[in-house]
Amino acid sequence: MINKRLLVKNLLAHNDENSFYDKKRFISIGEKEGKAKFLKHVCALANSNPKNNSFIVIGVEDEDNKIVGVDFFDDSRIQNLVNAYLNNPPLISYENIPFPHLPEGKVVGLVTIKSNGRVCALRKNIGKYYGGTVFFREGSISLPKAFDIELKDINSEAVATLEQHARNNNELT
Repeated sequence: MINKRLLVKNLLAHNDENSFYDKKRFISIGEKEGKAKFLKHVCALANSNPKNNSFIVIGVEDEDNKIVGVDFFDDSRIQNLVNAYLNNPPLISYENIPFPHLPEGKVVGLVTIKSNGRVCALRKNIGKYYGGTVFFREGSISLPKAFDIELKDINSEAVATLEQHARNNNELT
């Protein structure tokens, strides 16, 4: 079983934002612009990782990776949002991960994105993004792509290693 707290620590310690991992101080999916940005990143991470999981860690300062936490979040709206606005939506899970040093009521949010193996695109306009737009990750940036759209598996080994290092191991505990 994957220890999610250890997974978050490994992501923060050993990786800059890249094509399978993004970090955010917070998400604001209650606002149209916040929804649009979140959907852009989900779409880009799903397309950039068709064979493995991608992650968004929420509650972390961008500059120094300091874990500051966010309020506990009910994830029921996230998959519905993704299904409503994305063609070929990935499977999304959101978990509230407690960290001992955080104040009462604060957690780190971990969004796990599992592609369905098909190109994910916006289904309809939202914010400043147009329906039909396909996003991919280029390093730490989610960019629209209009040509040469092909899903490529380039991170499976890195993600598998990361997840393996986050597994609970009875011998080590």
